[in-house]
Amino acid sequence: MRGICALLGLLILTVPASATLPAEQPYSIAQDGRLITDIMIDGQGPFSFLIDTASSTSLMYEHVRQKLNLTQSRPGNIVIYGINDVSNAMPVKLATLELAGQEIQDLTIGVLPESGPSEHDGVLGLDVLSHYFVVLDRRAMQLKLLPPDPASARPYEDWAAAKLTPRSLRKFPIRFWYLNARFNDRRFAALFDLGAGITMMNWDAAEELGVHKREFNRFGPPPEELQDVLGKTSPVVRITNMDVELPGKTWDRQPAIVSDAPIFGYFDLEEKPAVIMGPGLLGNTSMAIDFAGGKLYLGPTQD
Repeated sequence: MRGICALLGLLILTVPASATLPAEQPYSIAQDGRLITDIMIDGQGPFSFLIDTASSTSLMYEHVRQKLNLTQSRPGNIVIYGINDVSNAMPVKLATLELAGQEIQDLTIGVLPESGPSEHDGVLGLDVLSHYFVVLDRRAMQLKLLPPDPASARPYEDWAAAKLTPRSLRKFPIRFWYLNARFNDRRFAALFDLGAGITMMNWDAAEELGVHKREFNRFGPPPEELQDVLGKTSPVVRITNMDVELPGKTWDRQPAIVSDAPIFGYFDLEEKPAVIMGPGLLGNTSMAIDFAGGKLYLGPTQD
């Protein structure tokens, strides 16, 4: 799983600078299954950024800030709610961020401290992605940014389509997107999280699928070094051979981690059956994400 799942604060509605649409660029699948693409910042780079639909604001690591010689852009810090901890981040203002032919100006993002070796230099969040109709072509391994209007969706109308439902957090005016997916014979709210490496469900959802916590309590909580990520009290179980269904699309023999991880509480999902669905499931399927229209189009899946 990734280190940061949501960033709260500095909800800036960045307007992309004018450019010719459409444009596209390559993306790749990292060893942990997450999706990565390159960006340019202030004319320098490329920097490898994680594509994350559950981070409200984009982020960079400290080594990128040092290379770009960026300084704090305003008093105070950004509060970051991550999978490991709640911490503060320095805000920095970028003159330009270039992605798939688009130049985004005056974008403020957060700076994360280094957390060991990583395959990426930062996180590309909803403050950028949600302003476009985003296409991830798995066959060609190309990321495409289209205007957020109905015309962009027409070439994908023959793909299966699932409803993307925006929901705000209880305590903060921040929206994330959810899917209504079927897991075996049950339907649960699933957070659409392209920054997650594997599908994760809480124990409330697992109980409804017939995986009972009482049968695993004897194993105790996960090792201490993983408790900040996976929870401090409940056991953690890996299940396999789970069938997952979205409208018009089915995946069989899928794995998932069952855990009462803190991330469920960060997204107000700790009191009901819930799932976090990421590229561990969706990464081999072509996707077209219509944030404005509230739809996730699902195209061909690569074997």
